[in-house]
Amino acid sequence: MNKLFFIFIIPFCIQSSFAQYDANYIFGRESNVKQSFFLGPELKLSRMIEGYQLYTGFKGGILFNDKIAVGLSGGGFVTETVFKYYYDQDNKDMLNTVMLYGGFNIDYIIQTNSPVQLSFPMLVGSAGVILFSQDTAVNMIVDEKLVEGGVFIIYEPGINLEVTFTRFLRMGFGIGYRFAFRGDMDRLSPGDLSDFTFNLNIKFGSFGEYYSVPVKE
Repeated sequence: MNKLFFIFIIPFCIQSSFAQYDANYIFGRESNVKQSFFLGPELKLSRMIEGYQLYTGFKGGILFNDKIAVGLSGGGFVTETVFKYYYDQDNKDMLNTVMLYGGFNIDYIIQTNSPVQLSFPMLVGSAGVILFSQDTAVNMIVDEKLVEGGVFIIYEPGINLEVTFTRFLRMGFGIGYRFAFRGDMDRLSPGDLSDFTFNLNIKFGSFGEYYSVPVKE
C-alpha cells in the first residue's frame, strides 16, 4: 500500500498542481524562462537490511522559473551496516555493507510565490553495493575480505516541504521511498535495499524573488 502511494499519488498531485497556474513552457517562444543554479548537501535516514543508516551526499542542478529543477545527486551511507548471513543452519558469516547511490534528479515545486513551498523530487539512478566479511583474529584485529559486489537500479520519489530563508538559501525536509530493482547479487535482494527515506537538504543558489514577503510599514 505504501509503495502504491508513492507510485500513483505523487504523479497525480503534480498533474493537479499544473491546473493552478497559467501555462508556462520551458521551451517555446511564448515563455519567459528564468534560470538559476543551486548546490548543497543532503542527509537521509533510511532503513537498509537490518537497521537505520545515515546517508550523506550532494544535490545540484538548474532551476527553471523556481518551479522545475533538473540536476544530479549522489552520496553514500556513512554508518556501518553489519548483518548475519547464513549459508546453512550451522555456517554463518558477519557481513559489512558499503553502498553508494545517485543519479538524475527532477523536482517539481508548487506555491512558488510563498516562502514555504511543497516540492516533489524524483531520483532515477543506480547504486553500487559491496559486501565484506569480518574475521576477528586472536589479537582482536578485524580482517575484512571482499565477498561480493553488485549494481542495482534505484527509483526514489518523495514529498518535501521547503522554506526559502533568503534569496540565496533554501532548506527542506521530507519523506520518500527508495525502490531498488534488478540486483545481480546472491546475498542481497532488491527488497533488502528498498525502504522509506527521511531527508534534510540545504540549497545554496539564486531563487529569484518568488519568496518575497511584503513588509508592513
